[in-house]
Amino acid sequence: MIIYALAGFFLVLGGGGIYWILLNPVRGIYLAFFSSGILVTMPLGPLREKVGLTELVIAITWAAMVINRKWIFERKFVDGRQRIALLAALVFLLIYAISCFVNNASFYGFLIPSVIETANIVYVVLLMITMLFLVQTPEQWKGCLFGWLAGAAVVSLVGFWAMTGSAPVWAYDEFSGRVSSTLRFENQVPSYLVPIMFIAMVWGALSTTSKLLRFILVSLIAAMAVTLVLTGSRTAFLLIIISLFCMAFIFLINLKNSSLMTGYLGLVIITSVVSLFLYVGAVIAAYDGHYSLGSTPSWQRPVVVLIEGSHSGVIDQSRGRQAELVIANADDAFILGHGPKLSGVKYRIDEIHNTFAGVFFEAGALGLVSLIILYMALFSCALRFSRSGTMNLLFIAAGVAFILLCLYGMTMYGLRQRSLWLMCGLLLSIPSVANHINRSVHAYPVR
Repeated sequence: MIIYALAGFFLVLGGGGIYWILLNPVRGIYLAFFSSGILVTMPLGPLREKVGLTELVIAITWAAMVINRKWIFERKFVDGRQRIALLAALVFLLIYAISCFVNNASFYGFLIPSVIETANIVYVVLLMITMLFLVQTPEQWKGCLFGWLAGAAVVSLVGFWAMTGSAPVWAYDEFSGRVSSTLRFENQVPSYLVPIMFIAMVWGALSTTSKLLRFILVSLIAAMAVTLVLTGSRTAFLLIIISLFCMAFIFLINLKNSSLMTGYLGLVIITSVVSLFLYVGAVIAAYDGHYSLGSTPSWQRPVVVLIEGSHSGVIDQSRGRQAELVIANADDAFILGHGPKLSGVKYRIDEIHNTFAGVFFEAGALGLVSLIILYMALFSCALRFSRSGTMNLLFIAAGVAFILLCLYGMTMYGLRQRSLWLMCGLLLSIPSVANHINRSVHAYPVR
């Protein structure tokens, strides 16, 4: 009886959600930000982690765009920065497809994984373009952030549950015990939490932010920081430190900006620095001097690995070997690369843990250059200022968050991360949002 009741509840909930998206397709984007933090799904063979709740939400969103076409009349013109980004994205997509075709024509037996990888690139580029079409106003842009914050709350809540040791097995890495929360792997947690954590830090310091929202943001920031530490990722720990430096820079250049509560921001920075020192001290005090991936607690790992690496002079052997392999074989397929998902079987290596090196190895110099141009064009979109001082600070925060995400991508292959492409769509839509603010003189205050 309980099973039928639960089935009925989720059926009604799902039907209500679909109807909610049909009324306004941009709501599907909000849910996509939320659902990209929930990647625990059933095994799907060669698709692996590429299909999940986010893909279901986006499929419903595309269907809603076909049925409810009001978004066509609300869509504004595309400016020059957006055109450059779109052109770079389409060129990158074309090069990836050509690399797939050319390499599979001469290397047999691995066509399906290669085609799936290429199809995934097509999908994420379409996801980014969908956001450009649907996100046009500050309310819609902030709606994406609220969806992301809600997803971060779920990830952090399950992370705290995992900290108690009573969470389901899927919340941990099966060997090391590092927390993966609602994502498939622990290294996906930082790519989801770090960008929104930085944006939340800036958002909480805005003069127009309500006291209730500020309290919620501060609570979420603390929860996200703890969850990041529990993943045992040294890169995530370093990104937290870099985030504080970025916050200090924003603080210094905005001392006279009335849109920013500099006193509050300074207090947050000082409190965060003190907390970091206390955390490092606690790790050093608790560390037994014998590091092992399977036995050292995940909360100690970020600091311990950095300390041990500084003593031995070796920070990461596997990534070092991968870098040597990429450099040694760079001239074998310099222009178009070795093809999507083919470098591993050609050279018997695991996935290259660097987005830029991975793209160069799979799509060659042409693919890498087009990706860099895309990233540069997207970052320039974050510098498209409006007459609203608070929105400008959020735009800058999004640009810095994107840089942090790119830095994390230098330690893993990040093109499959939905959070990366949702972040790209968020940046791509900024000029449209800024234009809307500038046209609506009386609707948005200067502050």
